[in-house]
Formats: sequence, structure tokens, C-alpha cells
Amino acid sequence: MIFDKLRRTKRKGLGNDPGRIASLVDTSLSQPDEPLPTSVERLRSWVQEDWQHCDDFQLRDVDVHGTRVLLIWLQGLVDLARIEEGVLEPLEKLPKRPPDIRQIGSVLHTVRIRWIQTRHELNTAVSDGQMVLYADGSKLALVLDISKPPVRAIEKAENEPTLQGPQEAFVEHLALNIALLRKRIRSPHLKVESMRIGVYSKTTVCIIYLEGIVKPTLVEEARQRLRKISVDGLNDINKLRELIGDAPYTLFPTTEETERPDRVTGSLLQGRIAIMLDGAPTCMMVPAQFIYFLASAEDYYINYTLALFIRILRHIAYWSSLLLPSLYVALLSYNQDLVPTPLLVTVAAQHRGIPFPTILEATVMMCAFEALREAGTRLPRAVGQSVSIVGTLIVGDAAVRAGLVSPGMVIVVAGTGVASFALPAYGFVNSSRIIQFAFVTVAGVFGLVGIAILGVVLVTHLVSLRSFGVPYMAPIAPLTWSDMKDMFIRAPWFETRRRPNQLEPINRVSNRSPTPRPPRKSPSGEGQR
Repeated sequence: MIFDKLRRTKRKGLGNDPGRIASLVDTSLSQPDEPLPTSVERLRSWVQEDWQHCDDFQLRDVDVHGTRVLLIWLQGLVDLARIEEGVLEPLEKLPKRPPDIRQIGSVLHTVRIRWIQTRHELNTAVSDGQMVLYADGSKLALVLDISKPPVRAIEKAENEPTLQGPQEAFVEHLALNIALLRKRIRSPHLKVESMRIGVYSKTTVCIIYLEGIVKPTLVEEARQRLRKISVDGLNDINKLRELIGDAPYTLFPTTEETERPDRVTGSLLQGRIAIMLDGAPTCMMVPAQFIYFLASAEDYYINYTLALFIRILRHIAYWSSLLLPSLYVALLSYNQDLVPTPLLVTVAAQHRGIPFPTILEATVMMCAFEALREAGTRLPRAVGQSVSIVGTLIVGDAAVRAGLVSPGMVIVVAGTGVASFALPAYGFVNSSRIIQFAFVTVAGVFGLVGIAILGVVLVTHLVSLRSFGVPYMAPIAPLTWSDMKDMFIRAPWFETRRRPNQLEPINRVSNRSPTPRPPRKSPSGEGQR
């Protein structure tokens, strides 16, 4: 039926326009949007037809002083106690005469209600875990918000742990996640816009921003990208990221994900946008930039002097995870003249008797390390860490004793793994794990010249990337000195007075506090204000 309709429409001039074809398919697959009937029997036949073979679908007829009332809900998604206390008990207190739907709605004070009038709205409300109340002879129905979906309690952030600061993390319930943000930003300027995406899943996606700070065109760009999505189901934040990203074929993430409400709050106050998906325990933040992936939430909960050292160390760790194995391979394969003679003699003695070239040795050891790390991730937590650590020690020691690899190579690969563990963003780390294999390959073929050429290609690619129109490498490229206060260092809060210029916020000033100074002393030596 759908494809016959598509062929007929194509002959009428639709052509091969994918956007219009997708719109037509969505319309054909969506629920019929018809006005509600004025008869309980007719409505019952409708919903039984739509929800047949659904054992959790519940219907209940209630006689309210001569008026037939139909209650519709899904078992397991509503609060049964609230049905009894907030719906059935108030209906018994109505006057002893047949009420209409308006009178019924006026006595339901303990539940939040809204009105619907189409078949599509009814099915959507039931799917959301709400109850629909319909009275015989009415063209409207009531949606009663008594949903109680299964949801886990708020727990500590596991993927982004910190020793100081808040410990709360997002869960899979959208309303609870928004409440965690409202708890931190108590202002009506915190706007939450929601839309439904997915022909079948009807997933709620929210755009969250601070009005008066964020650039309006940035919000509109996010709206337009979300409206273009046409899929059967959207149940994961990664799927959403791939559908709205700027550079779909790059290894580097152009959106930032976090499970920490405090990080989202800081991003919103900077002028960025948060995108939340119902059922996802993480939040997406845009625009994303290179510097954000090397910053940890704990940088802002410790003194800025300590954060300076840790952040610089993190930048060094990132580039070490990319270049350390390739530099080792290049120096041993092509550029031995750059190695000091005592060190070269020691390394050459270690490689005596190794049957494989250095590039193959490095590749095998890196693959073995990645396999052990992946095994440790997939195994249960009680044994996963033991397998990854003990397995690495045993495999490395056995390989050295068997004369398959040199001790220096084991040290280099282990150092590379430790450097990658120092990075806070897991998605960003994965890109470096892949790129380091490319650097090792060119180092084994071309030496340091190959590393230099591939490094130029990598930096050029990073500079060319954009995230929602914002340069990926800002404030380095283009260079913005005022935004460098939160790049390699974290300036003290009393010196951070403006929001990042590359985000083009409406209100650029974020801190109006005076610089702290010691109290001035009077001539008598007593402090005075």
C-alpha cells in the first residue's frame, strides 16, 4: 500500500526528493488522526482495534450516576493507588445526576489533566503511561497524568567520578533529569522545548537553554536539525548524535555527552544548548569543542593553582597517547641517529633476538592491550578489573620471557594506555585509540617524516571541523585571547568575568563580583571595612 502510493505520487512530479518521500512514509505509517466519536461503544471498538494483542492494555467501564465512563490505561505504567484515590473516589462525590465530561474534569483536583479530541492523541497519551477518561456523548476526552513508569533511583556518576563536588547523575527518566537541572537553575529563563521523534517510538526529545544568554540562531539551528529527523525509533543518544552531527565521517565527536547535571548547568550558563532524550541517562551538549573534552568536572571544584598542573598534564597525556608508540617505532626503525648512543645500545640489546620488525611488534602489543581492555570492560565489574590488570601483566611478562617482544615496547604500550586513561571523555579517548594505529603505520614506513605529515593532516582536519557553526578548535583557531583563560589553564573565578566569545552569547558578562582584596588597615592597626 505505502509503496504503491509512493509510485503514484512519483508519477505526479514528486521525483526522487528524499525529504518529501520520507514525509509521505511517516504520514502513511502514523496512527489515523480522526476526531473522537460521541459513543462509548464506538470508542471501545477503536481502541480494541488499535491495541489488539496487547495483554497489558486495560479498559474499565464505570457508571457515574447514569453516565457511562470509559477508563483506558496500560498496566505497569500508571500508579494504581492514584487511580483509586485521585480518580474513582472523586467521581463518587459528584452530584446525583448524570454529569458531562466538563463536570467530571472539575472534580479531579488531585491529578493534572488536559483535553484531547483525536484518536492519535488518545493513543499517544496511553503510550506515555497516562490514563484517558472518556464520557459517553462527549467529543472530548480527559488525559489524567498518573503515570508511574519504572525508573531507577539517582546514583553516583560512574563514568565521570569526582572526589569533590556533587555526586548526582542522570537517570533514564526525562522528567527527573529536567528536575535535576531546575534544582540548580531556579529561573524562568531556563527554557525546555520538547518534540516527538520516531514514527513508532514517539520519543520525547527536549532542547534546554537559558533565554537571554544563548544565541537565538543557535537554538533555531538545533530545532531545525531535530525536525529533519525521520526514523522509526529513537531510543539512544548515540543515534541522535549521528543524525544531527556536523561531520558524520570524522573520528572526533562533534557533540559532548555527560551524565553529570553540574556539567550541564555550567554549559547552559556559558551559552550552550543541552539536548535530552527520554530513556537516555546522558545529556548531549552543543556546540562541542576540543578543549571541553580535555576538561574534567573536578577542575572546577579544586583550587585553580592545582587545576593548572592537572590540566596541562592532561593535554600532555592526550598527545602522548597518540604519538608515543609511533615515535618509538620511528626512532628505532629509521631515525636511530637521533637517539643518544648509550640509550641506543641498551634498546638494541633488548631487540636482539626479537623475530619481528618493530612496527609489527608494536601493532601486536597494541592490539593485545586493546583486547584486554575491552575484555575488562565487558566482564562483570567484580572480575573485569582483575582480568585487565592481571592479564596485562601476565601477557606482557610472558611475551618478554618468550623473546617475542622487547621490554621497552611493553613499557611504551603500557605508558600509552595509562596516558589514555587520564582523559575524562570516553568517546574522545576512543578516537585516539584508533588514530594511534595510523601513526604507528606511517612511522614504520616513513619514519619521523610520516609522523610529521600525518600530524599536519590531523591538525588541518581538526581546524576544519565545526560544531553547530562554532569552530572546533576555538579559541586556538581562530585565536581568541580572552577565551584562553579556560584552555590550558583554569583562571581563578574572580578573573573569569565573561562568557566564551566563540559562542556569541547575548549577555557576555557572567561574573560581576569584585576582585577579593585584603582589608585595609587604619593607622591604629585595627582593620576597617
